[in-house]
Amino acid sequence: MDGDPAPARVTWWGHSTVWLEDSGVRLLTDPVLTNRVAHLRRRRGPTPRGVSAPDAVLVSHLHADHLHLPSLRRITPSAALVVPAGAAAFLRRAAGAGFADRCVELAAGEHVRIGAVTVHAVPAAHPTGRHHWSRRHATPVGYLVRGAATTWFAGDTGLHDGMAELARADGVAGASSA
Repeated sequence: MDGDPAPARVTWWGHSTVWLEDSGVRLLTDPVLTNRVAHLRRRRGPTPRGVSAPDAVLVSHLHADHLHLPSLRRITPSAALVVPAGAAAFLRRAAGAGFADRCVELAAGEHVRIGAVTVHAVPAAHPTGRHHWSRRHATPVGYLVRGAATTWFAGDTGLHDGMAELARADGVAGASSA
């Protein structure tokens, strides 16, 4: 029908990196835009190149394979960074004020409007630190993106109460297990 919004489009770029387009809004999840992060190596598909400017980047938690600083540096500075509550302090120390100033921190149950979509932070069950011995912590989240479709980006999560309700989304994007 004329006037109906375009359906959501999801493109998986490896690991937990997903390009999501919904209602004219472009979102990038947990970007890893390199061939390698520590011991993890890209095994399938080409390294994403020429990433067009997302409206926002959704980061699920602090682990380096999800909050990958070299990849974030490749993304236009106009993109908002939607991060778990407490992550902006880590970004300020690790990457500088320019990154922290772009952050929108969300705890599970909170939301932010980005263009024509609403991004809701939802619970995730995963360790909170940057690494096992880190003093830097932020409670991991997943995201429900509500626009023409409802898409659940799980991030890195184990099973938890409430997943059945989240699974009713129109699509699940980028769930990884690590």
